[in-house]
Amino acid sequence: MNKTPLLAGLVVVGIVLVAGLWLRAGLIGAERWPVRWLDVEGELHRTSAGQIRSAAVGPASTGFFATDLDAVRGAVEALPWVAAATVGRHWPDALHIRVVEHRPVARWNEDRLLSDQGKVFEVSGSSSMQGMASLEGPEARREEVLENWRLMRRRLAAVGQDINHVRLDERGAWTVRLDSGQILALGRESVHERLERYVLVHDELRARGRPIARVDLRYTNGLSVRWADEAGPEVAQRG
Repeated sequence: MNKTPLLAGLVVVGIVLVAGLWLRAGLIGAERWPVRWLDVEGELHRTSAGQIRSAAVGPASTGFFATDLDAVRGAVEALPWVAAATVGRHWPDALHIRVVEHRPVARWNEDRLLSDQGKVFEVSGSSSMQGMASLEGPEARREEVLENWRLMRRRLAAVGQDINHVRLDERGAWTVRLDSGQILALGRESVHERLERYVLVHDELRARGRPIARVDLRYTNGLSVRWADEAGPEVAQRG
């Protein structure tokens, strides 16, 4: 019979028991083994190292050995701009905290921000942030809205256009507003094929020298245009 695994297990159990007794006796508590340093690492733009230390200092006050690293991580991740944190001990008296911040790419349903990882988060003052598109849709389809926005934006860049707003309504219909003010009605089906139809006629429409209010692409073959300088019905442009 191989006794090595059994002996190793007993050693581990013994170490845990001794550590527990020492902790209760205060031998490895905060007074004897305090955390003196909180080292912060990460590419920080919205959160300061001071804010991270302030969040961590409370749960780290129980000492180097007794500190619950998950509690420290949770306190740091509760900061609005922090997406994720990892915490480790660094002998003899420091905790190393590595932080990854949210990188906002768009607004989500008006009052929140959407990160490049598809996570929704809230921060104060987000309404004053400029230069981000607004995405709108059901929570359950958030990742789909984000992915379609990225694909549409990439395709529209070929004709010098960018997206100001994307909306996916309750019926599953897509509407896009460009930075130029144009509205593209894409409907519920073949959204990217319909967008491609717009891209193909973009230069022709621009050559007319008239501002466009709305392009309806919900046709099987073609589109219709409403010009911004007229109040009449849309003019059909068949493919």
